[in-house]
Amino acid sequence: MRESIGSTFLYNMIFVYILLVFGLLTATVNYYKGYKVNTRILNSINKYAGYNELSALEIENYLSSIGYVSSFNGQSDCSDRNGLEPIRGVSKTNYLYCVYYYSSDMNSKEKAAEKTGDKKQHYYNYGVVSYIYVDLPLIDAFKVPVYTKGERIYKFNDNQIQKNG
Repeated sequence: MRESIGSTFLYNMIFVYILLVFGLLTATVNYYKGYKVNTRILNSINKYAGYNELSALEIENYLSSIGYVSSFNGQSDCSDRNGLEPIRGVSKTNYLYCVYYYSSDMNSKEKAAEKTGDKKQHYYNYGVVSYIYVDLPLIDAFKVPVYTKGERIYKFNDNQIQKNG
């Protein structure tokens, strides 16, 4: 009798361990997919020199080709992030992602130069939030945000400034 109870406990421990390992692997793969979506969105924004109609169309085509979740209960959840509002009004999107425009992206040397009198901002940047959609049978559907900030882009002239409207 003692051995049967011991083996049942051992089987339960093995089962819990396998669930944890597969849960972590699944979370890692899903986070990688979210990061890959962000990278592709940022590449499209860089390719078309900003978040405009052409980059939005390419992003829509890519997201539809990979089977990205088109909506989460019909909600658009683009909220402010670090005091920045998301870019709205470029094009109507069917997918849940948010693009943020950083008008001034300065490193420490540029911030020091700004204090000494050089007020010109030479770089701008974009950030993207996409969502990992998880639908578990017993719990419920939920989404996890994945944020990525892109590479700095040199501002050649003031016509490249993204209008937030």
